[in-house]
Amino acid sequence: MRLEGALLAASLVAGPAWPQAGEEPPRVAGSEVPAPKRVKFVSPQYPADAQARGLRGIVILELVIDTAGKVASVTVTRSVPPFDEAALVAVRQWEYEVTRVAGKPVPVRLSVPITFTMPVPRVSRQEGIPELVQGVNPVFPAGQGRAESVVAELTVESTGQVMEIEIQSGATAFADALMDALRTWRFAPEGSGAAVAFRVEADFVPPSQGASPRVDLRLGGLRRREAAAVDPPSPEPAAAPSPEPPPAPPAEPAAAAPTPSADTAASSGPPVEVLGPLPTPATPPAAPAPPPEVPISAIRDVTLAAGVPDLMKGRRPVVPPLARMASATGTVEVRFAVDASGAASVQEVSGPELLKEAARQAVASWVFRRTTAERLHLVASFAYGAATASATVRREE
Repeated sequence: MRLEGALLAASLVAGPAWPQAGEEPPRVAGSEVPAPKRVKFVSPQYPADAQARGLRGIVILELVIDTAGKVASVTVTRSVPPFDEAALVAVRQWEYEVTRVAGKPVPVRLSVPITFTMPVPRVSRQEGIPELVQGVNPVFPAGQGRAESVVAELTVESTGQVMEIEIQSGATAFADALMDALRTWRFAPEGSGAAVAFRVEADFVPPSQGASPRVDLRLGGLRRREAAAVDPPSPEPAAAPSPEPPPAPPAEPAAAAPTPSADTAASSGPPVEVLGPLPTPATPPAAPAPPPEVPISAIRDVTLAAGVPDLMKGRRPVVPPLARMASATGTVEVRFAVDASGAASVQEVSGPELLKEAARQAVASWVFRRTTAERLHLVASFAYGAATASATVRREE
C-alpha cells in the first residue's frame, strides 16, 4: 500500500487496535463464525454537497464487533471521500447480537459496504423522450413562500448527456434551482444517434397545512435535433474594370452606431448554458481530459463504479429463502469476466455458503453493453441483509 493510502486508512480507524493483551483476535464473519445479526441500525445521512452535485458511491468498511455487540473499531477499506465521514458516523452507532463460540462471547470482524445513491426524480414524460436514469430533484428556494412555474428547454445527446439548458420563463430564484438540478441529469442512451430536444416544466408548490414543499416535473414537446447542412458561401463576381471611376461624392459624416438599450439586449432571449463540447477552432488549445462518464445500471439495487460498462439486463440481488430463514447476512464477492458480447462468466465466488449461490446466479445472468472486443475482468460485491440485498460492480485491480 502506498504511504498516503496507509495514512488515510490509519486516520479513519475508530476504537482500540485488535487484539489487545489478554484478548483473543476477532473471528472472521462468514468463514470462522456466522455473520452476526444487526439489532440497531442508524441510516447514514446523505452529504448535502454530494446530493447537490448528484454524486453517488459505495464506501466499504471493516468493523470489529466486541463481546458486547458494540462496534469497537471501524476501518475504511474502500474510500469515496464525499461519503466516508457520513458512513463512519452512522456505523459507529450500530449494534449486533453477541457472537458466542462454545458458549463464550467472542469479537467478530466483518466487512460492510454502504451505498450512497439517490432516487431518480419522478417525472411525467411524453412518449419518445429518453428515460431519466440519474439526477436530483430541484430544491424549493429558501425564503420563498409562493408558487412558481419554470420552463426550460433541454437538449440531450444520443449518449444521454445533457448538452444545452435554456431557461425560457420563471423567476430567478426558482429558475436557478431548476438549473442546478438539470446539470446533474442524465438520460438513457438513444439508439438513433441523433440528439433530442424537449421542454421541462417545473411547478414549485409551496408548503401548506404541514405538507413539505414539492416540485412537479413534466417533460414534453419532443423534437429531433439534426445537424443543419451549411452551404459554402458563393464567390462574388468580380467587378468590371473601369478606366476612370467617377469622382466620389462629398463624404458625409458617418452616423453614430446606436447604443444597444436594455430593451434591445433583453429581446435576444435568455442565455444558454452549453454543457457539451464546444465547436473545435482551427488551432484547438490544449484542454484537460473530460471526466469519465458514470455508467448506467438497468438493474435495481446494482451500482456500477467508474470504468464498468453499462449493465443492460439480468437478475437483481435478492436474499435467498434459506438464508432468510437462517438469518444469514454478510458479504459475497464474485469475480467474473465479460466477453465482447457482454455476457458474464463467473470465475470465483467467496463468502457465506448460504449466500454464494444466489450471488453466482445473479452475476451469471447479467449482460453488459460492450463497444470494444477486449475481455473485461470485474468484481461484484454483494451485501446481504436480513431482508434486502444490493451489489456494486468495479473493475478488478
